[in-house]
Amino acid sequence: MERVIEKAKKYVKKFSANESTGHDYHHAMRVYNMALYLSVGKDVDLDVIALAALLHDLDDKKIAVESSRLALDFLEEHVSEFIKFEVIDIIENMSFSDQKQGKKITSLEGKIVQDADRLDALGAIGIARVFAYSGKKNHLIYNDVINDDSAIAHFYQKLLGLDALMNTVEARIIAERRIEYMKTYLEEFFKEWR
Repeated sequence: MERVIEKAKKYVKKFSANESTGHDYHHAMRVYNMALYLSVGKDVDLDVIALAALLHDLDDKKIAVESSRLALDFLEEHVSEFIKFEVIDIIENMSFSDQKQGKKITSLEGKIVQDADRLDALGAIGIARVFAYSGKKNHLIYNDVINDDSAIAHFYQKLLGLDALMNTVEARIIAERRIEYMKTYLEEFFKEWR
């Protein structure tokens, strides 16, 4: 399976190396590495975790066309039906918007990948990703309110509450530290804004 995971890394790089919203190859690799870290000492299927972490954004509606099926195509070519089902189930149910619609992650593997993905939305890299995504989508940096679609509003609408949504203790600890950093950044932002 190691060869398949290496192929998955190259596949993700091929399709997302130049993606500019922060959902790129480097994001996939950070999620992959964090997911493996969060898996230490747990009875989980590391192959499912690795593939879900690497492939999770290839078909995301925020960045892909609606008919995109890059993850499914890769899985159909390289893994068993069981692994394909497990990975796709994670990918289709892990996002913040999926959760708001009532979808749930049931497997520990899925919860770990979800935590790793959410952690990459926090801290210094999370801040950079907010502004990359906002710029790509033509959203303002800030418009004096926190209930619009500006970059700064996104911190209050989602990011600062992600620690409470973490599934694992380890992820919650990391999230709390990264959120504290973001709060410090926001304090400085508002000082300069005013």
